[in-house]
Amino acid sequence: NNIILYWPSGILLTWLLVVFMLDFIFGISKAALHGVRRTSRGLRQSVIKLLQYGGCIIVAIVILNIVYVSDHYYGRQFAWLFGDLMLYLMIYIEIVSILENLEEISPKAIFVKLLVRPVRRLITFRLKNLFGEEKAEV
Repeated sequence: NNIILYWPSGILLTWLLVVFMLDFIFGISKAALHGVRRTSRGLRQSVIKLLQYGGCIIVAIVILNIVYVSDHYYGRQFAWLFGDLMLYLMIYIEIVSILENLEEISPKAIFVKLLVRPVRRLITFRLKNLFGEEKAEV
């Protein structure tokens, strides 16, 4: 007789942790290469993001367990979809951030021009000028 009937996917949680750590590492590398001082403010932002992700996951666990306990057929059948989609969205956000960091670390590198920038543009639906240079935003 389990109290918690819904748990998020362990594989998705692991991938979220991996991409979060990669984003953190590339963010620190970008700051170091651009001569930006690392301050407690930057680290605090990473901790806040981690707490926001954790809070969302906990709220989803609570809500989805209420759905499971309610014994509603469609609720049980589709509840996992909500939890997984939330994790997929978090992973997507982190992957976009990693690609942006890689672009800023070395914008003229061939790897960035031929792979990183086009992939970022594809997954953020910026399909116009896929392999071209980024225009400066005003």
